[in-house]
Amino acid sequence: MIKDKNILITGGNSGIGFFTTINLLKTQNNLYIPIRSLSRKEEFLLKLIKYFDKEYIENHLNLIDNIDLSNLENIHKVRDFLIRKNVSLDVVILNAGLQYTGSFYPKVSKQGVELTFAVNHLAHFYLVNILIDLINNKNESRIIITSSDVHDPKSSGGNVGEKAGLNNLINFKDEISGNYTNFNSDKAYKNSKLCNILFAKELSKRLQIKSSKISVISWAPGLVIPNEDLGFFRYSMKFNIFGYIVFSSIAKNILGISENVENAGKLLSDIAFDNDFNNIKYLHLSNKLVFYKKHKLIKSEVSEEASKKELALRLWSFSEELCRSFGFVSLNI
Repeated sequence: MIKDKNILITGGNSGIGFFTTINLLKTQNNLYIPIRSLSRKEEFLLKLIKYFDKEYIENHLNLIDNIDLSNLENIHKVRDFLIRKNVSLDVVILNAGLQYTGSFYPKVSKQGVELTFAVNHLAHFYLVNILIDLINNKNESRIIITSSDVHDPKSSGGNVGEKAGLNNLINFKDEISGNYTNFNSDKAYKNSKLCNILFAKELSKRLQIKSSKISVISWAPGLVIPNEDLGFFRYSMKFNIFGYIVFSSIAKNILGISENVENAGKLLSDIAFDNDFNNIKYLHLSNKLVFYKKHKLIKSEVSEEASKKELALRLWSFSEELCRSFGFVSLNI
């Protein structure tokens, strides 16, 4: 049994992240989870009491309070907390994500960045940059990024509606602003998942240059529809509750294409510790539908656009410049 590892996970209080947290706590690991508000913290702890006693939770779970990941000002609070506690990390799981398909207008972060891009990509980009020297340089250390198969326009989900496409980042600064007139929330989400993979690939390349042993793994959990309103689809439910209910019912019960949220959480916790992923540089995994209501996690290829090394470098430079333009300059990779 693998235990006593220090693991940071974003989005660990709901959806896939919640069941990942459950599995990681069961094996006596120490979790560090940024959480947005007091109300979400209280809800999270109430759910955990069903699985663990209070003393066990207090011994193994560390919640980093008042962290809105969309606001880059908050990211330093995570680093400060870990330094104050003298914590070095074994695993970093970048799992937080949102989408608000159904909205015709962009939401923006405190820095004025479109919210999907701000949370799903930019926050994690900046977080890794300022935490990299706190991650142990060991064979079993890894950074895991939750992406999605919809990054690929040829996938079953990616070919529905607007397709992912960064167009070499031409006019991309306008697309991630709050004033973009051609905004499409579905494409914004797909693009953010494409950014996840490009970021993972460039991160791995930079770590290899430094002879780092840290593995970088991106993965796609499949279509996961939680049974709660606090998870990934919470914004979409607000925009079109009837459409969401019909979609989720068909996906779960008729087509059998969705993955169980508990299973997805188990997969993510397994990825965190599987020895096959020690010091492997970079790997992309996808939880593929192989039969009715049956999925299998396999090594997978990414889209043609996600494979472009020049685009990965361009996105890294763009993200770096964006952070610096807001006054956040502690970029260490």
